[in-house]
Amino acid sequence: MGNNHSSKKQQFTQPKKSRTSLYLGIIVVIIVLGVGGFFVLGGKKDAMAAKTPASIGQSVSYSPGQQLQQTVVPNTVENGKVTVASLSNLKQSKFVWTEYKANGKDVPLTAVVQPNGKVVVAVSYCEPCKGKTFHITGNKIVCNTCGTEWDLQTFKGISGGCQAYPPDALTYSVEGDNLVIPQTVLDSWTPRV
Repeated sequence: MGNNHSSKKQQFTQPKKSRTSLYLGIIVVIIVLGVGGFFVLGGKKDAMAAKTPASIGQSVSYSPGQQLQQTVVPNTVENGKVTVASLSNLKQSKFVWTEYKANGKDVPLTAVVQPNGKVVVAVSYCEPCKGKTFHITGNKIVCNTCGTEWDLQTFKGISGGCQAYPPDALTYSVEGDNLVIPQTVLDSWTPRV
C-alpha cells in the first residue's frame, strides 16, 4: 500500500508533462498537408495553359460572320525536331495547317492563335469522324468534316457529335521564331479513339 501511496503522491507533486511537442507536431503536420494540398490541387494550372508558351503579344478578335480557313504551310524535320510554323507567319495568318510525314507516320498539325493571343499547336484531327481540317468562326474552332464546334480559348465542346475530341494540343517549344515539337512526340502519337 505504501508503494501505491507513493505513486499517487508523485502524480500530484511531479510537474505536469508538457504537451508542447505534441501540439507542435500537429501544427507541423497541418502546415505540411496544407502546402502539399496547394501544390497538388490549388497550384494546378489549366492544362491548356501549360501547352501554350508562346503569345503573339496581343489579343485577337475573330469575326463571327466569316470563316477563317487554315493556311497550308510547310514544316521541316531536322535533328529530331519538327518545326511546325514560324511565329511571325502565324501572327499574320492566325491559323495554319501542315502535315508531318516521317518514320511511317502521317500526322496532320495545326497552330492557332487563341483570342487571348496565346498560341496552341495541336494535332489537326477529329478522331471520331477522321476530319483533318478545321476553320474558325467567331471564337469557335469547327471541324470541316462533321461540323463539331469547340470554344477556341478552352477547346471545350460546344455542339456536334465529336465534342470530346478537339484537336489534341501538344507541348511545344519556341526556338527563335519557330514553334518546335520533338519528333519522338509525333512518332508516338496515336488517335484517342
